[in-house]
Amino acid sequence: MGTLETLLRFVSWIPLGYIFETNMVNTLIDTFFTVPMFRNVTLRCLTEIGGIQVSQYEDKFIDFFRRTMIQLKTIMPLTIDLKTAYRSAKDDDQKFIQNLALFLSNFLKEHGVLIERTVDLKEILLESLQYLVLISEVEEIEIFKICLEYWNILSAELYREVPYQQTTPLYIRSTNSSNNTPTRRQFYAVILSKVRRVMISRMARPEEVLVVENERGEVVREFMKDTDAINLYKNMRETLVYLTHLDYIDTESIMTEKLANQVNGSEWSWKNLNTLCWAIGSISGAMVEDDEKRFLVTVIK
Repeated sequence: MGTLETLLRFVSWIPLGYIFETNMVNTLIDTFFTVPMFRNVTLRCLTEIGGIQVSQYEDKFIDFFRRTMIQLKTIMPLTIDLKTAYRSAKDDDQKFIQNLALFLSNFLKEHGVLIERTVDLKEILLESLQYLVLISEVEEIEIFKICLEYWNILSAELYREVPYQQTTPLYIRSTNSSNNTPTRRQFYAVILSKVRRVMISRMARPEEVLVVENERGEVVREFMKDTDAINLYKNMRETLVYLTHLDYIDTESIMTEKLANQVNGSEWSWKNLNTLCWAIGSISGAMVEDDEKRFLVTVIK
């Protein structure tokens, strides 16, 4: 354990040749990562290595990612109900989830495009994103913020590739319109739909405005300041707006489904109702005007 802790503190200073041209990385992944007592510190070492920005070792990063994901699936299968498991998990296991969020988000921010263009890793890339979706559902705000940062970067990147697509109102859009969707958006479509559900289900409370009477008897607006909560809402709103631009039909479908579930009682709670209302309000202006008017009528009904 002491050796791994020492490595963690020095890995950013070690010459790259000692990292990528020796067995150090493979030893970390294949020998220590799967051992519970070494798992967290090993993952932190891998996070430091995965965050290195250097182009001459692309093949090494590809193998690094493949090996890590293979081992991860033996530790924590994708079938796990992580949201429930996290609540009763031991402290070390909860730290592992946070460390895993940092590892995946940092690695994909630096090398996601490299992995994406490696044909035989596309399925593994989708699996890594599915892990991030599962982690995003965990009810721990600091872990969620880690995931949110990555989803914001990914959705913004995909939107900016083709920011001003000609958008046809939903009621006259043909079923073949997906043929015009850029290839990268198609690749990420299933994952982004799951991310939309997470954002809508977890939308933070917006800045609260109260109408009060001041000391002069004037009716004025008063803003309730909670900097952390406001920043979280702004980041979530920005992310959901990007996600709506990428596929507003899916956003509308999810929100309409959740509205129906509020009415039929299957998801009813004041918390669920509030987060849904905040999510609906957050995407104002993100749809074509005709679609937004029609959606608003649906919400009011």
